[in-house]
Amino acid sequence: MNRLLLIILLTVLPLHSSASQILRVGSTLWPGYEPLHYANEFGLYQKNSIRTIDYPSASEVLRAFKNRSLEAAALTLDEVVSLRRLGIKMKIILVCDVSDGADVILSGPEINSVKQLKAKRVAVEPTAAGAYLLSRALQIHNLKLNEIELVKMDVSTGVDAFNNDKADAFVTYEPMRTKLMNLGLTELFSSKNIPNEIVDVLVVHESLYHNNKQQLNVLIQGWFMAMQVFHNNPAKAYDYVSSRMQITPAQVKASYFGLKLVSLTENHKFLSGDDAELFTTWQKLMEHMKSTRLISEFIAADSIITGEFLPEK
Repeated sequence: MNRLLLIILLTVLPLHSSASQILRVGSTLWPGYEPLHYANEFGLYQKNSIRTIDYPSASEVLRAFKNRSLEAAALTLDEVVSLRRLGIKMKIILVCDVSDGADVILSGPEINSVKQLKAKRVAVEPTAAGAYLLSRALQIHNLKLNEIELVKMDVSTGVDAFNNDKADAFVTYEPMRTKLMNLGLTELFSSKNIPNEIVDVLVVHESLYHNNKQQLNVLIQGWFMAMQVFHNNPAKAYDYVSSRMQITPAQVKASYFGLKLVSLTENHKFLSGDDAELFTTWQKLMEHMKSTRLISEFIAADSIITGEFLPEK
């Protein structure tokens, strides 16, 4: 048995009787969050009253977390900023993934560049990372937001929107990316053009951070147990994700080409110490969101980021 896996099992198994409150963890259907759901396969989450919940859109995850229908949520970093602006106090306890091409802007063959989006209908989920991706694409190509026609759309309705000609371009992500490309759409822009700017993290309400540390340890350790499977037996992991996302294992494998699942060692670099790398990413995000008037003032990250629940390397 892998040494890390053995340590994790020895650490979490005694917690069965100590966790009583249900810890609800919400996310959208996204390849970067799948280790969170695969962790259920080990039985540790059920034994420790941890429940993972799928939502059809990022907007609904945000709403549920804000309304405390969730104790924890997998979110993009800009979504964390949006919640923090509303006064929601939380802690980032894990970096799940970094998007490196998995978030995209797609269009039909008649549009060949971001520049050609001028006066076109662009479908986007406004409260999700898609809004940030679109904003950066327009900025890089010297277009203003008022030069395109925004169409508000939940990512899960992308195929219906395409079939009913509701938009000329779509800001989306897996698995909808694959489904739309199978219908003939092509890529105009992706997160590969803005490396390390779209980061997915796991957050918990600050009150939970103080009061439910044993469950949070199990939550994070279960994630890294699942990561062992994704690393050592990817075919098994892809079959599992395929059944959830309703795309083929080959398409699941392809979806991870644009996505970097963040290892334990990399998580320590992102979250641990005064020079944690996520501080730099946060600062860059703040600067862009302020320059584009998505926020009016900087939000400090020093009280939000913690590597406390990461297993030792």
